[in-house]
Amino acid sequence: MEVYADLEFKNWGLSVENSPRYTFFPTTVLGLQNVVQYAMDKDLRIRCAGYRHSWSSIFSEDGAILVSFVNLRTVTQTPDPMSLDINDPDTGLELHSIEIKEETEDGKRLCRVGCAVTAEEFRRWAVANNTHAMPVDVILVEVTVGGTNAPICHGAGRRHPTFSDFARKIEYVDCHGKLQVVDDPELLKAASGAFGLLGIVTHITLELDPMSVAVLEPRKVDIGLAIPPLALDNIPAPLRAEWTQAADASQQLEKARSDFEHRAENDYYSEWFWFTYQQKAWVNTWNPRPLSSPTERVPEYPDAAQVFLQWIEGWLGGVLSAHPLFQALPGQWQAQLLATGGMAVLPPMFGENASPSLETPLPDGLHFRRGVQNSRVRDMEIEIPIPGKKVTGPDGDSTHEVPDWDVVRRAWWDVIRLVYAYQDDHVGIYGDPSCPMRLTLEMRITGSSEVILAPQRGHRFGTASIEVLTVPDAVADGVWTDFCQRVVDLWTGYRDGEGRELMVRPHWAKEWEDVKFRGKDARSYLKTEAYAGQIDEWKTTVMRIGKMQGWGLGDLKQRFSNKLWDEIMFDD
Repeated sequence: MEVYADLEFKNWGLSVENSPRYTFFPTTVLGLQNVVQYAMDKDLRIRCAGYRHSWSSIFSEDGAILVSFVNLRTVTQTPDPMSLDINDPDTGLELHSIEIKEETEDGKRLCRVGCAVTAEEFRRWAVANNTHAMPVDVILVEVTVGGTNAPICHGAGRRHPTFSDFARKIEYVDCHGKLQVVDDPELLKAASGAFGLLGIVTHITLELDPMSVAVLEPRKVDIGLAIPPLALDNIPAPLRAEWTQAADASQQLEKARSDFEHRAENDYYSEWFWFTYQQKAWVNTWNPRPLSSPTERVPEYPDAAQVFLQWIEGWLGGVLSAHPLFQALPGQWQAQLLATGGMAVLPPMFGENASPSLETPLPDGLHFRRGVQNSRVRDMEIEIPIPGKKVTGPDGDSTHEVPDWDVVRRAWWDVIRLVYAYQDDHVGIYGDPSCPMRLTLEMRITGSSEVILAPQRGHRFGTASIEVLTVPDAVADGVWTDFCQRVVDLWTGYRDGEGRELMVRPHWAKEWEDVKFRGKDARSYLKTEAYAGQIDEWKTTVMRIGKMQGWGLGDLKQRFSNKLWDEIMFDD
């Protein structure tokens, strides 16, 4: 197979750099087995990577082995042409296979997918077959199925768990080079989201839903009415529109609160964007409908012309943000340029119906933006559990619990206010040009999860998956880490109605290592607080798998771990 010695590794977000001793590009299961045998002979560790879209140190490290599921040309070049209907050169190889399997219940089907299959390949397959699709996925298409599953990634919608919750069988090469299978539902809770620590996953059998039609209704809504604040005076002065001074402002706020809570609680897909300094937010919540007949086909969105336009927009954004002249601009100017452009290219665009309704196959609704790979960003995402609150029943005596959406609204507006605090130099350490968050504030409402190490696990009323994004130049300017720390300080300060701290957790694949959580180093916080019980449960469950298959935790640490996972998962 193709292999390179001492090939420099950089992740897509340019937050991780190292030099593995060898980088292998296998295309078959046998190739993966041979890599493990070689690692055993040389006593080397192995970590895997797909499109490298993780920001934390979950990859390989100096002197170890890196296994790449994406070929060298594709994984290192920007822009990436794949979404322009250009065939992947690896399509058709063993690790790129997609096989429909038996029916389960309610019209659902199992599907065996190679871990090197990209989200774009999976999307095209589902649309072409028009029978079944994944009900949840990440937005970008430049990512592998293995790369989405391993760090327990998610989509949007309170009824949906994570991508890993849909795994029904995991096939992997273990620490002895043997091909193994895990399909017991209880054991899958540890094996489906295992960060590559169990071994090298080759194929995942996923349970798909019947194909449906996504009815998209994108809207651009005044920021104060998209996710309304707890009080009108929470809106920073530059964002106070005329309606905030109207006599019926309180009634408008209450109507907006009811609309937001309905969307967050009930819509199949629910997501909100606010581009820095913009007066309006982009609201992307929608519901699907069944196919009217097995032969019904609806137009793809985006269509070929729109995909090309989105790809160009992403490419231009990447070129712009990396150019020295752009980087010489003050942070506020960068944010204004990027945010204005970002908001302008989202539907409804200029001249279009202000309240469009677009029907498209469900996979296209999930992957509504293409060419994301073309613009590098920095990204910190935190999962905030939505607490419950007690309300009195109609009889006036009984009580029951409902989601407390006030916590979600507070988390959203705390960041917006912090952005303007930086602009006004209220934080006291930056001058006028300071603007750390130069792209967007994004939030999805997600469900709970059965995967043991999922950040959403145990969130009975759902999760606010909320993130802040910027361009790499904000990191070079020295403002990004401080901003992330202040955001985390805000989000970790929330409590439920009983006064208990909410157990917030970072998205494993996003940025979190450089900040402290409640005064603790991030790794220590995850190990001793956020995942303390879950780590023990994961290890106990994994030991059950190892007892049946002939290996132990020490074997996993020796072959598939790195310094990050040593500290969090294995070093007691």
